[in-house]
Amino acid sequence: MLADLLVGLPGPLFVLAIGLLVVAEAALVIGVVLPGSSALLTLGVVADSGVVPLSVALAVGMVAALVGSNLSFAAGRYRPGALSSRWLTSAKGQRARAVLGRFGGSAVLVGQWVVGARTLTPRFAAAAGLPYRRFLPWNLPSAATWGLVWVAVGYGASEAYQRWSWLAAVAAVVLLAGLLLLGRRALDRIDALEQA
Repeated sequence: MLADLLVGLPGPLFVLAIGLLVVAEAALVIGVVLPGSSALLTLGVVADSGVVPLSVALAVGMVAALVGSNLSFAAGRYRPGALSSRWLTSAKGQRARAVLGRFGGSAVLVGQWVVGARTLTPRFAAAAGLPYRRFLPWNLPSAATWGLVWVAVGYGASEAYQRWSWLAAVAAVVLLAGLLLLGRRALDRIDALEQA
């Protein structure tokens, strides 16, 4: 439904909406539910169709990723109480803070590429006391590259998707069935070991 609404927008409004969505993904923590990578893939596909120039799509992807992660860092620094939800204070949340405290900038770099962590990593980095002068040199190349890569993948995959989408759907179903079968076998083995 959201995709239908966005695709119906004129080119400049579409680009603005995608940019704002990617910023909001990180800044407002909605990235846990709505990954910005999907929005940037869509932007790349739309750029391939000629509705939006590729240079504009790439620039929007890069800038939106940078602005979103920096706003997320600011939220973690200036609103530390916002990190006190049940999950963030859980054992997983404490481990995430410990990793950021220990590895600092390199954790920021890696976190940019993990779905969900992209949204939370800058907040945790700020809450863990990582200074902005250490955050920015790691975040700048990582966020910029992240935005560029997802737009470029959408752009490059657009034609291939149109040509081979049926094959991708079949492969996804086969892969999912295989993963479910492997998971079931692993659970059976665990049950057998526990009963022994």
